[in-house]
Amino acid sequence: MTERGRLAAVLRHLKIHTASFVGRGMTSSLYDIGGGRVLKVHNDQQAHGYLPRLQRFSEQLQSFPLPFAVPHIYEYGEVEEIHYHIERRLPGQDFAELFPRLTAVERRRAIASYLDGLPHLHAVQMPQLPYGEPLNPQEDITSQTWPGYLQTRVEATLARSYSDLKEDLPGVNRIVDGFFRELSALPSRPQKCLVHGDYFPGNVLSDGRGILTAVVDFSPLTLIGDPLMDLAGAYYFCRIFDFVTAADYDFLRSRITERYGAHSWERIDLYHTFYAFRFSDCKTSDNDTYRWSLSRLRAL
Repeated sequence: MTERGRLAAVLRHLKIHTASFVGRGMTSSLYDIGGGRVLKVHNDQQAHGYLPRLQRFSEQLQSFPLPFAVPHIYEYGEVEEIHYHIERRLPGQDFAELFPRLTAVERRRAIASYLDGLPHLHAVQMPQLPYGEPLNPQEDITSQTWPGYLQTRVEATLARSYSDLKEDLPGVNRIVDGFFRELSALPSRPQKCLVHGDYFPGNVLSDGRGILTAVVDFSPLTLIGDPLMDLAGAYYFCRIFDFVTAADYDFLRSRITERYGAHSWERIDLYHTFYAFRFSDCKTSDNDTYRWSLSRLRAL
């Protein structure tokens, strides 16, 4: 069924007459349906087990005093095998769309605000949960230790991607073995912080000055674990955007170093490698991301 057909079926089911297109992600499309609400129509059958978890998680987040908005799901459902949910319309505009229009001075202020959101997010701690992926019903990969989770996740992804990596990445076994050895240097049981898992300009909203107003798209990539994982995303995921300049990267790196210390880069770079393995199973479905992964792994 086409995207327009999926939307029409959901609107009929909900008895909603109008919906305005807002945006499109990898696995869903978003529509404004009025009353401060948006409708997200999923094009992925995996949403079946995911949405109940996501709604419970969004309700939990409302109890934390975050200085920016986060998603709050009001309801979810299925019609004609099409999954959907309705959530609160969050304030702001896509940071990635606004950023190229900012002046050099405004960019620095926006980058600082972008990073300043993370300590508040990481102050959300969930000690009752194991390390791992609380929103991923398909694999449900968790562990009682943080390095244990990281190794289990990479092994699970390699079960799908190893044949591609073996073809495209000389020395893949050496690189995998080296990564697993480096995991032993990580703290075994760090504080169980909420890690967004996909923190980059495309998943935050801001006002017209670039000041953070909302964090969006908590997903199966969301983790319970070490907050420095999000710094790897915040820095290295920006490299997919050609409008982020060398000066922007330098300022972003300096702000991270100032807040977290120069020593943090060793762990941040290790998490960069983790993400390269994490996204290595999409050679056919998302070759650009696969090439991003290869670029990191070839540098090791």
